[in-house]
Amino acid sequence: MKKRILFVDDEEFALRGLERLLRSMRDEWDMEFVSNGDGALARMAEVPFDVIISDMRMPGMNGAELLNEVMRRHPKTVRLILSGYADRDLILKCVGSTHQYLAKPCDARTLKTTIQRAAHLEESLKSEALRLLVNRCSQLPSVPALYSEIIEALQDPDADVDTIGNIIVKDVGMTAKILKLVNSAFFGLGNEISSPGEAVAYLGTDTIKSLILVTHAFAESEVIQVEGFSIESLWAHSLQVSKAARATAFFESMDRKMIDEAFVAGLLHDVGKLIFAMNLPKEYREALTLAKEKKMLLADAERQVFGADHADVGGYLLGLWGLPVPVVEAIALHHRPELTMMQSFSPLTAVHVGDAMVFPKHPSLPGMLPSHMNMKYLTSLDLQDHIKGWQAQWEEGGFG
Repeated sequence: MKKRILFVDDEEFALRGLERLLRSMRDEWDMEFVSNGDGALARMAEVPFDVIISDMRMPGMNGAELLNEVMRRHPKTVRLILSGYADRDLILKCVGSTHQYLAKPCDARTLKTTIQRAAHLEESLKSEALRLLVNRCSQLPSVPALYSEIIEALQDPDADVDTIGNIIVKDVGMTAKILKLVNSAFFGLGNEISSPGEAVAYLGTDTIKSLILVTHAFAESEVIQVEGFSIESLWAHSLQVSKAARATAFFESMDRKMIDEAFVAGLLHDVGKLIFAMNLPKEYREALTLAKEKKMLLADAERQVFGADHADVGGYLLGLWGLPVPVVEAIALHHRPELTMMQSFSPLTAVHVGDAMVFPKHPSLPGMLPSHMNMKYLTSLDLQDHIKGWQAQWEEGGFG
């Protein structure tokens, strides 16, 4: 079936340019072009679209307002911004409602790849087997109210680090956990951080948001009692993978956005294991036993028992949470990076590499076969000679 793509831009010249740019995709995509947000919402009420791509600055309803409304009315539609404006206030308004932000001018290859990547990921996370599996899970970790409140505050141009800190401090339990983690050797800041506001100033809002998400997910899973499953091991592994992924992205001289996305994805890459253990403990014990007895990778054992693995389920959950496409992809494909459509270094590369580097010292669960780097995938990106550099960067604590 053809993908249905809706483009929104108030400039007729820009729309016609997009139509010409993407003419070669007519056999794969049904594309429509509208000039304003109201027209886009009206058309989406008539027929479903797989992807919507909107300009940012438009009269009446801007791109941020449009995609917020699309998220509310059509949550399954992939939402992208394509804009020539790097307006910080408007970009912040898109946090939580936009899967990816692309800057104009954008060449045809980048635009096509981004759309294909987002649509392909969305499609893979909609498989019937995965949907049925997730439907069996009555306890899916929810997006914490604190996270949603911070997202809302970031849409206020007057918000600063103290604003975010004051929101966090209202949750005493979360404040204690965040400060304990920030002051641990994991971050190695050297200075004692005494308030959430200071933590935000030192680490940035993206890192703090991800810490809230992962801390909340692990807190909801504290009641898990599955033989062979260790919350402590999984927590330590996730922290180290996030550190290694971030160090790897830093070594590759990626921009701050990609480094932060690698960190977030590393923290959350194994959340699917929590979902399995919380909801299907008997079957998950079977998968753990199978992996140990048959000396299989846990992901392979999970697929044998459930028809999907923890990466599939974690990607599905993070997709529901509305995290950016590169983060969801890194989680969903970290054991099978060759399935990506990206032909360059991405957060997926960083998490795949980080998981393999960390496992010997910090296994995700006791007694599991270690993950290995996919050398064919790394060679396809011409990165096969970078492994020693990545390892050194991680071991030196290189966060960038």
